[in-house]
Amino acid sequence: MGNQYTCRVDIDYINGDVEIKLNGDGQDISFTFCIAFVSIPSFFYVLLQLWNGKTNKTDIDGFGFAVRYYLTVEEKILCIERLTFENGKPIFYNYKFDFERFAKAIDKGFSENLQEQRNKGILPLKVEHTHPLSKKVIKEYDEFSTIINEGKLSIRILGLEEMEGHVLLDDSHAFFFLNSEKEGIEFIIKNDYKRVYKLGMFVICYRGNGIEEKIVQTVFEDIDDVVNCVELLVQSLENGYGKDSLGL
Repeated sequence: MGNQYTCRVDIDYINGDVEIKLNGDGQDISFTFCIAFVSIPSFFYVLLQLWNGKTNKTDIDGFGFAVRYYLTVEEKILCIERLTFENGKPIFYNYKFDFERFAKAIDKGFSENLQEQRNKGILPLKVEHTHPLSKKVIKEYDEFSTIINEGKLSIRILGLEEMEGHVLLDDSHAFFFLNSEKEGIEFIIKNDYKRVYKLGMFVICYRGNGIEEKIVQTVFEDIDDVVNCVELLVQSLENGYGKDSLGL
């Protein structure tokens, strides 16, 4: 991973939105914070949880976030799944970054923006309430910056039980296909497993309430076959007899 990582922070003071744009290893990703004084501190908290090894898998979602992101750390690589919608259908886009370079690019980009706001006379603030660069936002950023610049990335090693059902990400996208409303289980077709399993092009994953993402242990070469299989799985669940085939 040899190219430079860059980060830019843009603030829309009319709407109060903030966008953090990062480029690295030929990939562009953006994080949009609609209620920045709440969601930016949450963003830095999530990154520190991963950096300190308190978890290796989490997500960015909830109040103030425009889209949902799933984050996983694998051997110093930060894997990100970004959930968005195209033509009304939810679609995942996958990214892989060197986590240390990613974090330090975010740090540099945010630091440069703070200096830019100071030069413009916006900082220090005259009015704190709900400002995207409130004292709380800057405090959380300062903690993030201190830790990633003074401490080493701590990798959490998965135990055997935690590895069961663990999904490796790749740089191709995955997409939702169908879900069982009756059982609250959603099925995802992914085509990024060929280099992992070396058996075929497509796999089916499923997850739901209280169910971590797992892989149906069948690999498919043909997209029509995998679609037919998902349709049968969903129909079985809706008819009340398909959970055994998923090991539930």
